[in-house]
Amino acid sequence: MMKKMTGAEFIAETLKSKGIDHVFYEELAFYFTTKQLEKYGIRNILAHSEEAAGYMADGYARTTNKTGVCMSQAIGSANLAASVHDAYLGNTPVVALTGFKPDSGFQKNGYQESDHRAHFSGVTKYNQQTVDAQQLPHLLRQCFREASTGKPRPVHLNVIGYAGELAEKAEMRDEFIPEPEFGSFPAKRTGADAETITKAAEIMNAAKQPVIVAGRGVYFSDPEGKALYKLAAKGDIPVATTPDGKSVIDETDPLWAGVVGGYGMDCANQTTTNADLVIYIGSMISDQTTLNFTAPSKGTQILQIDIDGGELGKNYAKTYGIMGDAKVVMEQLEEAICKTSRNEWRAKVEEFVAKDLARWDAIATSGDGPIQTGYLCKTFSEMLPDNAIISSDTGWSATWASCTFRTKPTQKFMRAGGSLGWGFPAAIGAKCGNPDRPVFAFVGDGAFYYHLSELETAVRYGIDVNVILNNNSHFNQCIPYVAEAYDGDEEGYATYKNKVEFKPTNFAALAEAFGATGIRVTEAAEIKGAIEKAVSIDGPVVVEVITDPTCTPVAAFIEE
Repeated sequence: MMKKMTGAEFIAETLKSKGIDHVFYEELAFYFTTKQLEKYGIRNILAHSEEAAGYMADGYARTTNKTGVCMSQAIGSANLAASVHDAYLGNTPVVALTGFKPDSGFQKNGYQESDHRAHFSGVTKYNQQTVDAQQLPHLLRQCFREASTGKPRPVHLNVIGYAGELAEKAEMRDEFIPEPEFGSFPAKRTGADAETITKAAEIMNAAKQPVIVAGRGVYFSDPEGKALYKLAAKGDIPVATTPDGKSVIDETDPLWAGVVGGYGMDCANQTTTNADLVIYIGSMISDQTTLNFTAPSKGTQILQIDIDGGELGKNYAKTYGIMGDAKVVMEQLEEAICKTSRNEWRAKVEEFVAKDLARWDAIATSGDGPIQTGYLCKTFSEMLPDNAIISSDTGWSATWASCTFRTKPTQKFMRAGGSLGWGFPAAIGAKCGNPDRPVFAFVGDGAFYYHLSELETAVRYGIDVNVILNNNSHFNQCIPYVAEAYDGDEEGYATYKNKVEFKPTNFAALAEAFGATGIRVTEAAEIKGAIEKAVSIDGPVVVEVITDPTCTPVAAFIEE
């Protein structure tokens, strides 16, 4: 006989069956479901904003390969959609559940009501609504299928009831079907046909100066980088990564060629520019990762591996595309290609890397003056535990992290898809999913202001996350743009400073006020001891490092 379930029980059973152990939400959202989740030992993390809850679900998903889940009441749907935007940019599977008023309040000036599906329309892969409570089982199952198969991306389900309660309280007539495989990703792994692999192998064997560019698809499909490394080693092919692909290869290995793109390194951009074949694996080839499609140039031969057939050849016409799961296809290619030595090309790439690392090392000196951001990054990188998880915001935080942190496959690095303020809440989500691993958020003060209140969340739940705060009291990346607008305008200088400069804030003291541990660092020699202390403390810690606001990262370009 079919077990009778309420909608709340159906949601809770679904999450339990898929191995999901944390849910992130904002107040007055799916309260019958959260009660049921507690019975199953699934932790409900109440955030201070829907946006932070969505970022937490994103960080949880990226570091566990499980689908993240976030929830809000009706009025919070627009805020939740804003956070889901970053999961969309980052190709992260997140299920967002929102409540909505039924027909009695919809389209009748209902209090706090709007068209929620419109908010999510441009930032989700699947976007549906339970007009009737009995649609919940079917649509919820489909949400998890859509999120975890093909290109992973967020999905949205609008559930009837202001807080989803009309569906939660209704007795479901559908049978519960667990489908645990759709709780993690890639849910289904597909390979390429023999003819396609043979042709791709011929292209790779013929190349004199090939390079692999590994993206977030490798990070998700082959997180330890074993299939990637076997392929690269057999073909003697240098490996560059996108910022999202960092940590899939040991960045001290001779095969490593740097990080590509605008948030990347000159050595990697030089490598892709000089290559006669660029092999993109699990990477959305974009303006950011190619320096506006100049590295590589438009005429370069591309071999592209992607789970989404629509991406193949999308931005480079001279592309041979392979549709399939990154790990499966890499294993197929490793079997098919010839064992090759490309000593001359590899030596050339190693020269690019050595020269670029020297440029980065030059700005990582401590000196006698204000703390240099490069020195902070180098010191932090050298102290990272082998199993560390690091999150970074977008902008120059992403540049500093991508180019100065030397990571390896036993670690995990993730950065915002585009939303400033993402790094800290994402680190909280990552720690929830990885309680036995040290988790660090590397953020600037401008980003930390966004969701500073989530320190209270971390304290309330005992979430042991470490914040390495680069406090220069500026939106540093904005300075060149704003300065250009006010160039030569003496009267406008004060306005210019107000656009990028903050009043001094003692974030360590604020952390203490929230009940966390705050450590303030004003001398370069104090950084190492402060980080060591942070790692030894139970509970959230903010290591606030006061840095020189004139510091800028080495610009990504192609050196002639």
